Amino acid sequence: METMGPIPNPGSRLCAFLKMTPAMQWARAHEVGNGSARRPGGRSVSLAVGTMLAVILTSSLSSAETSPRGELEDFFGQVTAILSVATNSKQARDDVRSLTRALFDGRGAARQVLGPEWDRRTGEEREEFSQMFTGVVEHAYLEIVQSRLPGDRPPAIRIVGEDIIGERGAVVRTEIQAKYGDDIQLDYLMTRLGKGWLVRDVVIDGISLVENYRAQFARILRTSSYAELMQRLRTVAGAGTGGPIAAPPSFEVIVAYFDTSRAELSPSARRDLDRAATWLATNGYARVLVEGYSDQRGEARPNEALAERRANSIRDHLVGQGVDGDRITIVTYAGRRPVCQEPLETCWIQNRRAVVRMMR
Repeated sequence: METMGPIPNPGSRLCAFLKMTPAMQWARAHEVGNGSARRPGGRSVSLAVGTMLAVILTSSLSSAETSPRGELEDFFGQVTAILSVATNSKQARDDVRSLTRALFDGRGAARQVLGPEWDRRTGEEREEFSQMFTGVVEHAYLEIVQSRLPGDRPPAIRIVGEDIIGERGAVVRTEIQAKYGDDIQLDYLMTRLGKGWLVRDVVIDGISLVENYRAQFARILRTSSYAELMQRLRTVAGAGTGGPIAAPPSFEVIVAYFDTSRAELSPSARRDLDRAATWLATNGYARVLVEGYSDQRGEARPNEALAERRANSIRDHLVGQGVDGDRITIVTYAGRRPVCQEPLETCWIQNRRAVVRMMR
């Protein structure tokens, strides 16, 4: 059987080796020039605040030209500069959110997501809806990307292309290295407004944030009312969570890690599964495949049983949250499909897992 080792914390971010971008270098020089002293641990505080946006910017920053790609590069550079000198976590969070909101075309996205209902609303109602929807999208975007970042190394973002669509549209294609070495593809759909460019939608691995919400809102409007939709939005905005309106799935897969020889779910795994159960409740056509694994040490039969217990712990949790057990299929691989094959504890940790796949 597996031997004892620490269970990883998927929420941790080991970002001590961030590359210094020009924006960060400027921020450091500005700080020193003002003679300000940073509190011990200030860097770790700022990085903890910005786990999603503290990135290695592998393309050079460019603010000289006004282009969709240049807007995004400038945005990432400003965020990194904020996080590199932050000593107050709340202030850093507010500053990053202000930058995010300034880059997002909330009114344009709100009009798109509301569809024909937009034309039936007064100017005051449109403004309220735009503000609330912007906050919901902002939260979902940060949560989705953060949930898929690696926990053992600083994430890297790459701007891989830019496609201009007509005179006022563009798509900027980016990739972020996610857990287990795979890449998340994020496409930023942008619109020219005046002399600048704003983001009107983000497509994450083929899933559009705005279109996903549009489908949910259309269902609510069809079965209930605009007042009910606004009540749900207010609840979401007030709680700062997915609430009654489910965020688009922050997973193509959910990965739950386990301590050695154990099958109990960690708090972070429970939170991920709760979000999945909420999404499944509003997407009745979807099914779930749960794969159980162990690390590759020990005998095959005990490891197979352990992998099955891990998969069943996920199934039981989803059923407890209201998911029909008939929608859940379990398979076990034990140690036959290791993520990492080196005879090291850092590898065994990655292999003590269960994988939950949403199947449309």
